[in-house]
Amino acid sequence: MDNNQFINKKQTKFLFLDGLRGIAAIYVMIGHARWLLWEGYQNFNQHPESYSLINKLLMYSLSAFRWGHEFVLLFFVLSGFVIHNGYCLKLKANPHSKINFGQFFFRRVRRIYPPFLLALILTFALDLIGRMNNFSIYFGTTPYQSLNVNVGNANYELKTFLGNILFLYKDYVPIFGTNGPTWSLKFEWWFYMLYPIFLILSRKHIYYSTALIFILFVASFYPSFWPSQLLQEIFGSMVCWWLGVLLAEVSAKRLPIKMPAFAMMSFLVVILLLFLKNKGATLQDLQTAFLFTFILGILLWLNEKGVNLKFLEKLKPFGDFSYTLYIIHFPILTLLSGVVMKRLNNTLPIHFYFVFGGIAICLFIAYLLHFIVEVPFTKSKPNNTEQNNFFIAGIKRLILR
Repeated sequence: MDNNQFINKKQTKFLFLDGLRGIAAIYVMIGHARWLLWEGYQNFNQHPESYSLINKLLMYSLSAFRWGHEFVLLFFVLSGFVIHNGYCLKLKANPHSKINFGQFFFRRVRRIYPPFLLALILTFALDLIGRMNNFSIYFGTTPYQSLNVNVGNANYELKTFLGNILFLYKDYVPIFGTNGPTWSLKFEWWFYMLYPIFLILSRKHIYYSTALIFILFVASFYPSFWPSQLLQEIFGSMVCWWLGVLLAEVSAKRLPIKMPAFAMMSFLVVILLLFLKNKGATLQDLQTAFLFTFILGILLWLNEKGVNLKFLEKLKPFGDFSYTLYIIHFPILTLLSGVVMKRLNNTLPIHFYFVFGGIAICLFIAYLLHFIVEVPFTKSKPNNTEQNNFFIAGIKRLILR
């Protein structure tokens, strides 16, 4: 098998993971569209008789999209697997292999920053439009308390912008503008920055680095141990990301355990954590991450056995622009919410037309923008003709769907 054949085989082996990324991003976006463009469950309870049968069915169906925070943890586990898989295979072949950390950091910067900078600029522009039109959602004066608390009165100071670029938000500066979902990007960034340290400890095997990760996780429950709240938060969550690393180790057979056994161990942890009372947010996140580890473990095992996962692979186009979709959808939906409330006397509707309209708009804009901020930085040196052809082919796929 020549090099090109090997690369193509490696790229197609885990295509279904791209489909899962697409599902996670769309799930989060739909949940936010439901929250920002519909009056909400509490208001429904005040006048259920106003709802048609179809709107009631949609209301109950869309309630399945209220676990957006939990689905972000799927991103964490997937990210840990994808980042570590290549290095794991390399270390399995030769524990003394040279690892180019400069290249690793460069690739992470090139992958993370172009869409993120676009998201910050887009957030500022859309928020400015909303504020200039005095949309109530930007000033915390809607009749919906959750919107007022979580969206209204955002911060746009220069130091906030710079702090967001350095991924220091919520600890040293607020999140910039209304783009709340970018909270998870801070964690991803610091996981990447810390990963090489643990990779060095993992040259011969994964045990020492895993033990250290779990020790630091336990230490995250003791604030006095940490010089900064940022580090405490990062190591309180990095264990979720590390579960993806362990999945990569099992998949590459560097850990002496079968994938079904590892998946069932993960499920056992989920069951055990169910019996803990007053778990708190950190342990609840860990429980969710173990659940996704179980699901991914089963899928990886089925994939290894040659089971057809085409239904997930067909969702790869959504995975291709999932990052852009995730970090730009919220300010778009916020502006749409402001427009809708302006037209409906500062209220949100009982129907779901605007919810589905907002979903379609976000998907379309994210799909177009990913050709600008993702494709040029994830493909190896595309020329202008190739990029234009790829863009045109993408538009044709979108129309023909």
